[in-house]
Amino acid sequence: MSAIDYADGLNERKVSFALFRSALHQNDLSASMGWEKSIDKLATYLISPKTSKAYSDGLRDVYIDLTLHGNKMVRIYKFLGDYNTIIDLFKSEILEKGTIYDKRFPLPLEHDKLVTAPLKIHCVNYYESDDEISFVFCSKQYITERETLPLNSITDKVINDFGEFDEVIGVRNRAVQLFDVISINKINKTVQIRMDGLDIQRIKDIEKRLKYLDEKTFRSLEKKIDLAKNFEGPLNFFPAIKKLYDNPDGRVAEIGHTTTSAGVHTGKMRTRQLDFRQDQYHVGGAATVASLNAHMLSKCWDSPSKHGNVQLVIPGTVALTSAADPTIDIAYLLSCASDNDYNFLMTKLLASLQP
Repeated sequence: MSAIDYADGLNERKVSFALFRSALHQNDLSASMGWEKSIDKLATYLISPKTSKAYSDGLRDVYIDLTLHGNKMVRIYKFLGDYNTIIDLFKSEILEKGTIYDKRFPLPLEHDKLVTAPLKIHCVNYYESDDEISFVFCSKQYITERETLPLNSITDKVINDFGEFDEVIGVRNRAVQLFDVISINKINKTVQIRMDGLDIQRIKDIEKRLKYLDEKTFRSLEKKIDLAKNFEGPLNFFPAIKKLYDNPDGRVAEIGHTTTSAGVHTGKMRTRQLDFRQDQYHVGGAATVASLNAHMLSKCWDSPSKHGNVQLVIPGTVALTSAADPTIDIAYLLSCASDNDYNFLMTKLLASLQP
């Protein structure tokens, strides 16, 4: 395996270039304009005796960071038991050996092998630090792609049978490898299920996989421990919406809310650099109602690394505003180019849940 394979692997996995560039900058590595030019530039640094080791180690760190963090749909449980006992159980009951993904890990499988892989989620490996351990789950998933085809690709027979078309759209189901993560954090005593694929897969498909991974994991653990005594949750993020909105830090990029007059409103800024709370139309309207009664929120901050920005989204629907017990048990942590970015957002999220 060559270090440049880490960059190629991220490109193959459709990681956004903006996120890749932020990760490079956070690791003091050079980037250029776009994937192709950046990979060519990185390759030159990898063959230079002066920079080879720094770039080789840096690209590996970038790959791991974007695998564990990046753009993730997250569900969180609190663990009540002993940290070492929990991770030992994960290693003995959840971690697998001899999976089809082992030989190429941490890189994705070649396409031909991926196509023949079973539709199962496998816990392939883990990354461990002093305060956290992250188990990586690989699986083959299918995404639907649509592409405009040239009109001259349509045969005369098709035209005779169906008539002429102004536009022809081709639909393909393509196999991709996704990297989901379950991370156990010793400091904040959380179990975080981080789902991959937000950039390429439908939300409902990710939620379906989350449900499966969640249930599969806890079914395996309950054979050995009392779940009620060791875990609590999942956490409800709905109460965090108001606190995040009221906290003056950061920038509110989007908010969905209702009013006492039965109005349903969604406000969104054009860029992450603007705060919707400062929008004159919103300020004027907010001043005339007793409460916004928000059901979703997106909030951004400058990255603690000073490269790019990070985004926290608590998704919800208007139906929550009239629910007896409104519950949102997933959040999106986006544009996290490093563990510092991710931990920054996680700290904001968990702090907003405190009484």
